[in-house]
Amino acid sequence: MQILPLDFDILCTHPMFGPESAKDGWNGLPFVYDKVRIGNDESRVSRCERFLDVFAKEGCRMVEMSCSEHDLHAAGSQFITHTVGRILEKLRLDATPINTKGYDTLLNLVENTASDSFDLYYGLFMYNKNAMEQLERLDLAFESLKKELFGHLHEVLRKQLFGKVERLVIPEERPVLSKLPQNGERLVIPEERPVLSKLPQNGSALPSPSDSVRAQDN
Repeated sequence: MQILPLDFDILCTHPMFGPESAKDGWNGLPFVYDKVRIGNDESRVSRCERFLDVFAKEGCRMVEMSCSEHDLHAAGSQFITHTVGRILEKLRLDATPINTKGYDTLLNLVENTASDSFDLYYGLFMYNKNAMEQLERLDLAFESLKKELFGHLHEVLRKQLFGKVERLVIPEERPVLSKLPQNGERLVIPEERPVLSKLPQNGSALPSPSDSVRAQDN
């Protein structure tokens, strides 16, 4: 607008379809336009309307909105669509004998986006300031989804582990000191075993098993 003379009209348009999506006609497909600067002269107004009528007569759904509003919507719809389609293309998805309708939709998305040139996709990214934000949101959404999945997995494992602990069989009580004394009663010390009843003192070596057996026999 700063470079073109004032007698130059500016009409920004964007047909929201390409050869693949419009192969069966333009009827009902959105055509976005913004009359950025159209002179008040009847001839200039008429020229603009005649141009728009070309698409309206073909059945396009004519949508008038500002360029900034268009860029905001396009980043959240068109750019995301192309990005997801190209991500799925990297996976080299193939049709299977048990395709679901949802999977067929993914395959169609890959076909539609892959048929467009990378220059078109790059243009959606390069010339729309909202595209980078959508890429960042896509990364965050993927990380959030992974955390949610792993969180549920952790919960399942935790329940399984706690379930095993709860099912542990508690061993029977030993006959000696089966109950702790109550009301200040003295703690009864079990009788000393006949073999090695006392640990060696003053750094003496621990008797070998054979010495212990001989001591018991004596």
